[in-house]
Amino acid sequence: MLATSLPLPTSFTLSSLQTCKKTKTTPVHCSSPPPPQSPMDPQPKRVAVCGGGVIGVCTAYFLAKKGASVTLIEKSSVACAASGKSGGFLALDWCDGGPLASLARASFNLHRSLAEEFNGAESYGYRPLTTLSLTVTESEKQSPPSRDKNLPSWVDGPARGLRAIGSTETTAQVHPQMFTKTLLSTAVEKYGVEVVIGKVDSVGVEGGRVESVVLEGGRVIESDSVVLALGPWSGKFEMLSSLFRVYGLKAHSIVLEPKEPDAITPHALFLSYYPEQGGKPMDPEVYPRPTGGGVPVRNVIGGRVAGGSGADSGRPRVIRGAKESSQHGVEPFGRRRGTVEGGASMLLAVHRR
Repeated sequence: MLATSLPLPTSFTLSSLQTCKKTKTTPVHCSSPPPPQSPMDPQPKRVAVCGGGVIGVCTAYFLAKKGASVTLIEKSSVACAASGKSGGFLALDWCDGGPLASLARASFNLHRSLAEEFNGAESYGYRPLTTLSLTVTESEKQSPPSRDKNLPSWVDGPARGLRAIGSTETTAQVHPQMFTKTLLSTAVEKYGVEVVIGKVDSVGVEGGRVESVVLEGGRVIESDSVVLALGPWSGKFEMLSSLFRVYGLKAHSIVLEPKEPDAITPHALFLSYYPEQGGKPMDPEVYPRPTGGGVPVRNVIGGRVAGGSGADSGRPRVIRGAKESSQHGVEPFGRRRGTVEGGASMLLAVHRR
């Protein structure tokens, strides 16, 4: 989805926020100038978008396209977390019957329109998919080896229950990092969005109205409106953590490189995987990518990240755990590490039940 919004409690008012004193700073611009305005045009609304993931970037893009003067603030780099490493899977009707049904359908159709506008097939790997579901049970008796010597031995594995759960009319994919950066590049070059690398410290409020964003180190960015698109880091931001709980789920990924990228086919797989010897069932998801970048393998452990931000995700003990847990994610597809012969560039996400 391109963007969602989370309603705030009715008791929340801007006057309840801490008022921050402005300090003088020298702005550093890293963008093209905004489009020139007619002398009769009103001063454009100044909007600070905090967070350089797909939600923040898309918000900045569409606001700037409508004429707002937008500053995008990102702590590290654009699409450096989930927005750059997710599966990029799109579905038209998988939310039907729920509260997100209309949003999911609008998002799917908007992705299709953006792909036409930005040549998404070439720019960020947009393409319709056929989506399949099947069950893999390791403990079942293996099927007889294939007679086709050109096929890897693991192709005839213990899989059953194959069925189509999405067509090229209802499912598609993008490379999430490439998509995010494509929109941001256009937002900067065509609509004058300014990108600032810095950590948001607080939101300045005066008389019950937002007036600025204050960065760590003291820089003040004056703004009429502020959009907070901080993802799982929202729980680290005091203004939000006092209103509602936001936390992240720990996830790991590895990448497998195909020897023959041209062999990639537009099929996504949603699997039910039952390991042998009583292991925990998992739900791998496989997303072949036409844009290369190898075969990302993601394993969602299911536990909450300490502090809600994944601050310890780079520590050795966590990396060792990622390596161990990801092995089960690879085994159904060949019990091998590294390059997959004749394989596809794919994302394999493993969800423990």
